[in-house]
Amino acid sequence: MSFSSISTDEESVLHTAQSPALPLSFYVKWLWAVSLLILMGFIPSYVMQFSSLTQAHHWHAALSLLWVAGMLVQTTLIHQHRFTCHRVLGYWLLCTLLAFIGSTLWLYSTVYQARINTAAIFRLVLSLDLVLFPAFIVFMYYAIFRTQSPHVHAHWMLLAAIMLLPPGLGRLIHGLFFFPFDAPVRFFYEPMVAITGLILWQIGCAEQWKYRSTKVCLVLLVTATVASYAVAYLF
Repeated sequence: MSFSSISTDEESVLHTAQSPALPLSFYVKWLWAVSLLILMGFIPSYVMQFSSLTQAHHWHAALSLLWVAGMLVQTTLIHQHRFTCHRVLGYWLLCTLLAFIGSTLWLYSTVYQARINTAAIFRLVLSLDLVLFPAFIVFMYYAIFRTQSPHVHAHWMLLAAIMLLPPGLGRLIHGLFFFPFDAPVRFFYEPMVAITGLILWQIGCAEQWKYRSTKVCLVLLVTATVASYAVAYLF
């Protein structure tokens, strides 16, 4: 199923009397939760590794923080019904988004490439990211340029945010349950993927699985997870 086939159903399904859209508060709460999980994993991990990171990592970290913090502010503005402020800030955040995407791709092509032959956990995470991050870009494109409804926009934003969840969630799981007990770093991967999948499942159930894009998102996560094991252990 191609990404080009997943947008047309959203507009029609979200605007029918027989199938009313979920309230914006549903997407607001989930966007808050996902963004906070990302920050809770990102900030402690960044602080602990600060002295060993390269300048490219620091730039990427700053842009990541700006983007996720911006999403939290945007979600709060929607909750407060300050739609004009939300729209104006959204235009400014476009620059942050482009810089964030650029810094991520730069890391993939330089810093990460040098470490692909190290531990299996790094190959697992990197191969998963290489599938989910392009999906994030596609979902953001739909959220910004291909929607005419606040509900559809919020739907795409939530899917895009979930594509960024595994790295932050993995850091959070490692920091809370593995690092304090000097446990092997390898084993945070399965809980990270399982929780991400469970969140997608919960969202799909709330939407009654009416939106093809949510199904695509879940199938993509499962497929990328299976493929990551092949990359980590067979190649």
